[in-house]
Amino acid sequence: MKKTCFLFSVLFLGATVMAQDAFRDSLRNVSVNEDSRISLLVQKSREINENIYRRTLQSLQGFRVQVVNTNDRKNAINVKTRLLSVFPDESTYLTYHSPYFKVQIGNFRTREDAEELLNAVKQIYPTGVFIVPAKVELTPSREGDVIVEVLNQRP
Repeated sequence: MKKTCFLFSVLFLGATVMAQDAFRDSLRNVSVNEDSRISLLVQKSREINENIYRRTLQSLQGFRVQVVNTNDRKNAINVKTRLLSVFPDESTYLTYHSPYFKVQIGNFRTREDAEELLNAVKQIYPTGVFIVPAKVELTPSREGDVIVEVLNQRP
């Protein structure tokens, strides 16, 4: 009886091992029929990711000149309008952080760059004007060297 059980066990295990070998051989010769549109999707995804990365590089930590911090909306709008007329080349921002309206102007990477505009704005508004740290948007003339520099450092 022991010999018969042993013989059946050996035959069963042998058949199992041979079945696994046959299965393993079938896995060696796998052919993949890839749809040609997959490579187009991968390329499009790569372009989208690159554009997203570039857009995040266009806003960096920098400085702006804050002109007004008031709870009077009309006053803030008037200040912004006057700044737009006097400094048409600079970006002007009106933000609301409850309960105050803040009017800021400019996008500068360094505090020294913002000093020039600060002095010019003080000619119009002599008090309450100062430089504040902010997330700034880079203009195309200022961003070219920064983006290339950061892209070259990317892993």
